[in-house]
Amino acid sequence: MATGVEEIAWEPNRYRERVASAGFTTERGIQGGKAYSTDEDGVTRVVSEPVLRELLTRSYFWRGAWLFQDRERARLSIGPADATTVALRLAPLGGNSILLSFSRRDGTLLAVRSPRFDLDFTGVRTFREAAGRRPAVLGEIVWSGLPTENVPDAAVGGACARFAAASAQVPFERTAEGGISFPARVNGVDLRLALDVSADGPLAVSPEAAGKIGLSFARDVYGRAIGAGAKLEVGSFSCGGIHVESLPAAPEGADGVAGGTIFREAVVELDPDTRRLTLFDPARWVAPAGFTRILVDDDGDRPVTTIRRRSDRVRLAVGTAARSSELLLAPGAASRLEVTAAGVARGLRWGTLELPDLPVGPDPTSVPAWGEDGRIGFALLLRFHSHLDMPNRWIYLRPAAR
Repeated sequence: MATGVEEIAWEPNRYRERVASAGFTTERGIQGGKAYSTDEDGVTRVVSEPVLRELLTRSYFWRGAWLFQDRERARLSIGPADATTVALRLAPLGGNSILLSFSRRDGTLLAVRSPRFDLDFTGVRTFREAAGRRPAVLGEIVWSGLPTENVPDAAVGGACARFAAASAQVPFERTAEGGISFPARVNGVDLRLALDVSADGPLAVSPEAAGKIGLSFARDVYGRAIGAGAKLEVGSFSCGGIHVESLPAAPEGADGVAGGTIFREAVVELDPDTRRLTLFDPARWVAPAGFTRILVDDDGDRPVTTIRRRSDRVRLAVGTAARSSELLLAPGAASRLEVTAAGVARGLRWGTLELPDLPVGPDPTSVPAWGEDGRIGFALLLRFHSHLDMPNRWIYLRPAAR
């Protein structure tokens, strides 16, 4: 079984979670009232409000804020109870609601429930954690006490992209599962990669491709096989020293899948009329004329945008494979948009753009209570000529010619 170490540290107005496993370290924290995230490749970015709310809740819990004078001024209410347990619901200022369940017999904490933060205690110091999209892990609290040093400042940066020209262009193809794929090279090996916003971790490749690229793989605490030191090339774009995950099986129609590794480094243009994917150097890219500009957010190397129906809004990750749907929605989000029994959404707007009736499929993995309502399929995104500029938090859209 793979192991890792998580360190939680805080000081006034500062919080940090750092996980080290399989030779790399990831980090999330709060600094200056904002949330930041450092991914497996060491790239640090300011991230979205839902991540900030989650981290505020985690900070509230791990500091034991509810045990002493509650400086967060959390609202308190009684939760569900049965013959053996009693629960309290707390709503810390700026964070998500958190439900704490205690044993009636001896008062010990049994469980913690909050969006993307679930703990089940098996002892005073041992627990099982299910946190968002990663597999559950078993944990043990090995030390706790007052901070022994200051939490150092986190600095945004660490991008690895290199552009031989202002842009890099390659053709893309539609895949049978409703996504897109494009040619690339990893450590000099020609591969075909799918582009998918769901791939917010390292570049991931098939077992066969992993055997060709010359990396040594180790299991991390989440059960992933991770190798370090690869070079990704897409046309004249390159990104060196990155981590690669070896998948249990090949993705359909491709040798691997990339998402966050691409979105965090470049402005991504998708032109459905020429079937071209172009990666632009963010430092040299100029916003195009004649496009509608719409805000996007960063859920940790995942571009996210907002679509609305009248006053109801949903937050959707931009660009995923979906066989027969243009939107994938969690049940609560579909209800808010009044999706019909036939699975059709009507009357939607994306920024100032009016959308046609759209077929909708289920997305059971998204968590609306956290701020994650679903995903936009490529069938919808490729109705538009688009430039996705996650480094500057915008997407530019213009209806495709055909």
